[in-house]
Amino acid sequence: MRAPDDRRPGDLLVERLVGLESAGEPAGAEAYRDLYEHAHDRALRSDPAGSRWLVALTAHPNGSVRAIAVSALAEGRDPAHQAIMLEALAAPDPRLVVPAVDGLTARTVTEVFDRLVALVNRPGEPWSWARRCAARRIAESGHPRRLSVLAGALAHADHGGVHDIVHVLIRSGDPGFGPALVEHLRSRTTGLIAVAFALGHLRVADATGPLVDALRTTDVTLAVTVLRALGRIGAEEAAPAVRSMLDHHDAEVREAALLALARIGGPLVVPAALTASDDGDPSVRGGAIRVLAAHGDQRAVGRLAAACDGRHVRVALTGLVRLADPRVAPTLVDVLVSTTDRPARKLAGRALARIGARPLLPTWHQDRLVRRAAVWVVGQRADARDARVLIRALRDEDELVRARAAAALGRMAVAEALTPLTDALDDPRPRVRANAATALRRIAPPDLPDRLAAARRDPHPAVRAAATAGP
Repeated sequence: MRAPDDRRPGDLLVERLVGLESAGEPAGAEAYRDLYEHAHDRALRSDPAGSRWLVALTAHPNGSVRAIAVSALAEGRDPAHQAIMLEALAAPDPRLVVPAVDGLTARTVTEVFDRLVALVNRPGEPWSWARRCAARRIAESGHPRRLSVLAGALAHADHGGVHDIVHVLIRSGDPGFGPALVEHLRSRTTGLIAVAFALGHLRVADATGPLVDALRTTDVTLAVTVLRALGRIGAEEAAPAVRSMLDHHDAEVREAALLALARIGGPLVVPAALTASDDGDPSVRGGAIRVLAAHGDQRAVGRLAAACDGRHVRVALTGLVRLADPRVAPTLVDVLVSTTDRPARKLAGRALARIGARPLLPTWHQDRLVRRAAVWVVGQRADARDARVLIRALRDEDELVRARAAAALGRMAVAEALTPLTDALDDPRPRVRANAATALRRIAPPDLPDRLAAARRDPHPAVRAAATAGP
């Protein structure tokens, strides 16, 4: 285009498209594209002469030319062009209706709301995209009937239209649209995945039965979506049907069934997870360990202990922390000593601290990280019988081991720890001195002021604060 007001290139493109369409030439698609790109050029649309040219084309006898012109004018949603949009909206050609719907202003949408309702319910494959466009504009409007209209339109929507409508209903968060979604699930074959997702997201309790019936599908994606929906709804009556899906041939379905069953709860969860922990698929086995860690009872202890020797060690240890079963003390000590994963070591220490057993802990281990964890566990037990182990740990070469030992001795309040803790006030590291001062205040011997006199003048503020703070 040589200048914005030069219509000759556009007129030539129009003539080319009309001529090729009349002759039935295969190059018509290329001609359509060229005219479309020309008509949608920003410079042309912003120029008054170009805009008038497009307006004139909306009355062209060729349907393709009219559709291109309407779509170009629709991009601006200009109030001056609303009469053209309304005329195109009434056309029998969906190629004109689709851009006309897009070109309506928000005010015009409100004025022609009933016409959009009729369009969104118009049957027929050629009107599929027009229905979707009308549904989108209805959803964007603030009309009080918009959600109920869209719910009613589910019966006429194709797959893509169902998807669009369902996501609008999901964003509304209103479970009152459940009956329309349930009816679609029962009576239609399109858009079932989106509908099942919505029923779960909205937690429509009345959908439990239809969702269970939908589990008979051969579509793996639909089955997984239905299982997740049943898990979100959490109705116990669905548990047997969900449990049966653990025998499905597809691993993704089995894993979804297991996780849904865990969300539903009830007596079937632990036996199902124990069975699934032997599944041939690693993702299902991993899901089973997660379920047992979160919901398992004492029957799960053995499986969780076995999982400590694999990639799910952290998950398994969280379950063992919760169950606090003394039988797994040797396994926990082994993890504490052998793992190189700090979070796993910390979880093993927490589990050992909770179970109350007294396994032999490697407070002398060559790895300082192991010694730190072992001393922490001993300290958490707060058993006076461990005092000598902790007193020996006060002489450890690692600062944190000494600091933890000092803190643990304060929780035990044993007389034999007084002299070693007083000596620890001369430790070269302020963290150890501060913990020793705190421990002495907790034990509170009669000569406490004399023991802490030097600590109150310590050059480090943390030590001075520990020596003067309350117990």
